[in-house]
Amino acid sequence: MKRILIILIISGVFFSSCSDILNTTPSGSLSTQTAYTSPSLINNALVSIYLGLRNSNIYGQFYPWYENAPTDESFFFSSGSTYYYTYYLNRPNDGGQIQGFWQQCYSSINCANTMLANIDASAAIGKVDTVVVRKAKGEALFLRSYYYFLLTQWFGSVPLILEPIGDPSQILIAKSSEKVVYDQIIVDMTKSVDLLNGQTCASLGYNDKVTQDAAQAILARVCLYAAGQPVNGTVKYDKAACYHLAALWASKVILSGKHSLLSDYTKVFTDLAQNLYNSENIWEIGFNQFGVGTVSASGTTGIYCGIGHSYLRSSITDDYDGYCYNYCRPQPRLFLSYEPGDYRRDWNVANYTFKSSGFSTTAANFYNDAKVPLDTTKLWSRCAGKWRREYETSTSRYVKNSSAENFTVIRYADVLLMYAEALNEIDSTSVGGCTLDKFAAINLVRGRSIATSQVVDHISWVTGTGYLADPVITVSGGGGSGAVVSSASTYLMSTTSNRTINCLLTAQGSGYTSAPTITIGNIWTPNTAYTKGTQVVSGTRLYTVNTAGTSTTTAPTNTSGNSSAAITGAVFFYAGVAASAKAYLSPARTSPVLLVGLNTADFRAAINMERYHELCFEALRLQDLRRWGILIPTVLDMANDVTATNMNGFYIKNSDGSNSSYYESFKWPMHIPNTVELPTLGDVPYVNQSVNFPAQNIGAKDWYWPIPQREIGLNYLLTQNPGY
Repeated sequence: MKRILIILIISGVFFSSCSDILNTTPSGSLSTQTAYTSPSLINNALVSIYLGLRNSNIYGQFYPWYENAPTDESFFFSSGSTYYYTYYLNRPNDGGQIQGFWQQCYSSINCANTMLANIDASAAIGKVDTVVVRKAKGEALFLRSYYYFLLTQWFGSVPLILEPIGDPSQILIAKSSEKVVYDQIIVDMTKSVDLLNGQTCASLGYNDKVTQDAAQAILARVCLYAAGQPVNGTVKYDKAACYHLAALWASKVILSGKHSLLSDYTKVFTDLAQNLYNSENIWEIGFNQFGVGTVSASGTTGIYCGIGHSYLRSSITDDYDGYCYNYCRPQPRLFLSYEPGDYRRDWNVANYTFKSSGFSTTAANFYNDAKVPLDTTKLWSRCAGKWRREYETSTSRYVKNSSAENFTVIRYADVLLMYAEALNEIDSTSVGGCTLDKFAAINLVRGRSIATSQVVDHISWVTGTGYLADPVITVSGGGGSGAVVSSASTYLMSTTSNRTINCLLTAQGSGYTSAPTITIGNIWTPNTAYTKGTQVVSGTRLYTVNTAGTSTTTAPTNTSGNSSAAITGAVFFYAGVAASAKAYLSPARTSPVLLVGLNTADFRAAINMERYHELCFEALRLQDLRRWGILIPTVLDMANDVTATNMNGFYIKNSDGSNSSYYESFKWPMHIPNTVELPTLGDVPYVNQSVNFPAQNIGAKDWYWPIPQREIGLNYLLTQNPGY
């Protein structure tokens, strides 16, 4: 975000008219006649419009992690949660965040309206280059439309205000229907595409500023939403026309050649963590952090939706992977829905968390920043892993409650999937001159992340003790390559000795025909010269060489103390249990990765699933389910994951050993061994906690949020949404 924000820092100019919709009197010596008389002043005004998106009530915190949580993708986990992210909201004055969302959108809209109404005359006074003015108008027009897009998604019909508010009486405006609002959004965004001509991600070299390609991509999304429920077409465009427009705008992004899929899915998100430009991310919400006392616009990416980490660092200067509350957690059905060999699964639904430890300023009193691997039985306790603070710069990840990690609003994979979906709905092979048909578009996304051969799906392991250092772990055999298992060691910061070793699968490889062998550390071998301090493994035992020498043909077997030099040659001290691990392959594929020949209904289901797997935790799933008309039945079905309907005979035990009323929720995949440990009570949410499960509360009213009661009090022309 530093490209945008730095302009504001240098000049220190803010517009007070953007902080309150009823206050349009600018501060200082600026007026609407002089506010846009130079490129720097124009940029300052634009920054004030952008900043609304970074507000905590929108992308800064609540929108992506809380408000979009309750779906078949994720749930908000917090004891006693009775907020709208569990569909608990029953009264229009229950949600302060809803009020904040409404106000921030309209405040930013007023900023944009003020700029659009005055920039031409003001810029003419300052003789600002017309290209600068044109592009600024394009950004302001797009951003105003995007705020309306957010508003109508969540509130339905809303007041449509297209001029700056000059006095309080001007806020007495009735709602415009969703169809009318969508028409205005489409008109204004279409104008912005022309105004932004020449301003692209590639030309700028970064993604957190509105560009022509961003406007085109978002227009594709807008038209898809307009085609879906409950809008079902606008005043100007029927449902089919909206789908056609969606395909057309997506095709423009595809044909531009300015964007492409990265070969590595994970790099999309590690680049976001480090604010690096890449060709896949089309538009990002940029965040930044500066030192204490300077202007910043930090966010919470990775803090509320990420890999749980409650371990704080302060005075200790070693590496630190970032604090994460882990409130937004993945639904187990997301993890289990991935196809064999889909590399996205373990990135999006992480196979580890972090060791918790109390904070202390004395290094000797707490453990290292350790990763804790999760076996395949741990479904409810897994974390959303798409946003990983460990990849942030050190200055960002050392801050507990704020992050400089960017959030992607739209990326090229989404464009491809929207294009495929729109083509399927209009039964067309191509639109807009794009040579991709719907199968080619979806298969580009699938082909990047799903292996055609067997991969190492997961591992089981035995925890090792007594290690002096992390052992070398190798994966060999099995006919394939690329699988990587790393050690996840835990030890006191005061010493590097006596490490506890667990094993973490960090790369799944490909091409395997049988399970590879995992070798951990040095295996004892006869007639070998060993030096003092060397650690070796014999069977299930770990030894440290206490006296150098050459081993005999007799392996050490002692389970305490030293071996006899007369028997073993070198003297081997029993250090502890040797770590070991076993690999399990994904099931052999029974269907091809690349889709062909699906009928309309089956292709629609394939798009649903592909968006589920590719775009999870990007604040899109709830709106997808809504526009497809399946939000309520999908969330209601989640209740079956906590009751017994979907279970396969696995009871969760209460602490006294009796059967709980809660069950593990899914059929176990065929490749998980029958001897797998059953889930424990601590692995399942909602047990002994006052947590509202979304399916307990969702109903017809939850198509929309309530209009904030404060706004109805200020504007008697507003009417409340049904159900509130």
